[in-house]
Amino acid sequence: MAYTTIAKPSVHMDVPLWEGSDSTTTVNGMGFKPDIIWIKRYDGNARAIFNNSTQGIGFNQQPSGNFANDTTNFIASYTSDGFTLTGNLDYTNDASQFYSACCFKANGGTTSSNTDGSITSTVQANTTAGISVVTWTGTGSAGTLGHGLGVAPKFIMAKNMAEADRAVTLNMSTLFETDPATDNLQFALNGSTLQDQADRWNDTAPTTSVFSVGSTGMLNGSSDPCVAYCFAEVQGFSKMGYFVGNGNVNGAFVYCGFRPKYIMVKKRDSAENWFCKITGINASGVGSYSSSYGVGGTLTRTIKYDDTTNSTNCTMRFTSTGFQALTTDGKANDDDTKYWYIAFAEMPVVGTNGVIALAI
Repeated sequence: MAYTTIAKPSVHMDVPLWEGSDSTTTVNGMGFKPDIIWIKRYDGNARAIFNNSTQGIGFNQQPSGNFANDTTNFIASYTSDGFTLTGNLDYTNDASQFYSACCFKANGGTTSSNTDGSITSTVQANTTAGISVVTWTGTGSAGTLGHGLGVAPKFIMAKNMAEADRAVTLNMSTLFETDPATDNLQFALNGSTLQDQADRWNDTAPTTSVFSVGSTGMLNGSSDPCVAYCFAEVQGFSKMGYFVGNGNVNGAFVYCGFRPKYIMVKKRDSAENWFCKITGINASGVGSYSSSYGVGGTLTRTIKYDDTTNSTNCTMRFTSTGFQALTTDGKANDDDTKYWYIAFAEMPVVGTNGVIALAI
């Protein structure tokens, strides 16, 4: 059985939903103060907005294009169990529009200086859940940065906030079979894996204490503010890897060891959108579980991070132990094609008390 030390994933990760307003809106009820917030409208066209509590309210990434830092106060403030949004802003809080936010707990906004690498980093880490926010001032030269997790991260998403270039570059570490230290993908570029880009990760895989950056301005421009989101795999809470599509409406089942709350998927070998699926959105908007939406049913809403559009295709099924593509859509299930994914739990298969999770 897949026992886990995280019996309640919702104290480390949650995906709130809300209807927008022209006035200030507070999104609350999470079991933690969110330190990483990835917002995307899901019922229509809008850019995604990524924010973290280390850099603060005025630092926002737009992963759907070549953008530097957006200083708009999309998030007005963080609260003990959520966040407050400025009203009448199309990307995050506009009347009669529907939004989701993938939120993670790091360390409640408390940071520490980390000198494990050759470049001093500022780290906010949640070692229990394998999540950290790392910030640093770029040097323009290859170096290493402490990530604070104590185990090697499998997934690193990083950005030079000052540079109007591809919004996020990712190191999948050991997720792919060829040159894992340098293979990478970019948000705002729905192409295939970029092979052997040594100037990004310096041709070096992450270790239990540091990850490496090269000389590229995308990740390490001289004197520029840079940020990385680091994730390590934690049994029963998070799973990262790839699956192979079969090209029919009953795709390969992906075992996670938990009932998923959120998955993000990207086709490895050719151009397709980055997209995510979450539980709890019904056909009419914010909401509720039903026989067709949520756990135990199928999820048809597709939330795309790499452009401004939204779609309702690419049907997936979430079960008590993983997920399955129920589509021939190229974003998720072309025949004999690899897809990278990262998944986070709503409920583990078996918690620390030995109680087996039930499929709803």
